[in-house]
Amino acid sequence: MRSKASALAAATGLLLCLGLAGCAPEPPEQGAPTVSTEEQSPAPGTAAPSAPEDDEPTTDDGTAPGTPEDEGVPAGEDGAGSGDDGETDPDADSDINATDDWREPEDPTAEGPTAAPVLPEVEGRIGDGVALPTEVVVSITSVTTTTLTAETPGEYTGPAIIVGVQIANESDVPQPVGSAVVALTGEGGEVGVPTWASPNDPLHGEVQAGGTVDGTYVFMMDPAGERSVTVRVNYSAGEPVATFTGTTP
Repeated sequence: MRSKASALAAATGLLLCLGLAGCAPEPPEQGAPTVSTEEQSPAPGTAAPSAPEDDEPTTDDGTAPGTPEDEGVPAGEDGAGSGDDGETDPDADSDINATDDWREPEDPTAEGPTAAPVLPEVEGRIGDGVALPTEVVVSITSVTTTTLTAETPGEYTGPAIIVGVQIANESDVPQPVGSAVVALTGEGGEVGVPTWASPNDPLHGEVQAGGTVDGTYVFMMDPAGERSVTVRVNYSAGEPVATFTGTTP
């Protein structure tokens, strides 16, 4: 009787051991890293770890979809990935306007030119020739009066003074007269108004060495007869001025 009880207890113990052995975890494979239970389960209140970046899909050329290269924008051109937050070197273009021939002025406090230089002026009488230091002789060949009648828009009807001008070139080089300026004033500073009405025919082109050219200028002035007038002729920009005085018929 006692032997039967011992055999029954031994069989029960064997079954209990087999049951416990079936519930035990399998041992890790050889060479595989072991992971503690703390690493397997995140702490309460924390987010689960994200998937590794190696799992992101890539295109045929190895770049991830949506990258600047895939959209036609070079990396770093919009400031992303450049490492300098879009900042530029302040000294990169510091020498763009540099010059090697700059010299400090002798008198830094001196003021620069504030007006056009005064041109030399040679005076004469109407009807005479005025010789200028540039070997050019300016003459007023005629002064007459007339009454103009407006024929085109912009013209006026009224008394006018007609002035004939001649330029003689006594130098060895051609003299340009395309920029010639002729002005007429009356006594008291009254200004004769230039007009393009006929017979206006201003100087143009240039005067060859040893040659002469003639021009005609028309000025509105009321009255025009028996006036004391002054005519100034600057035959070329920046050259001396010939000044004539006289009286209109």
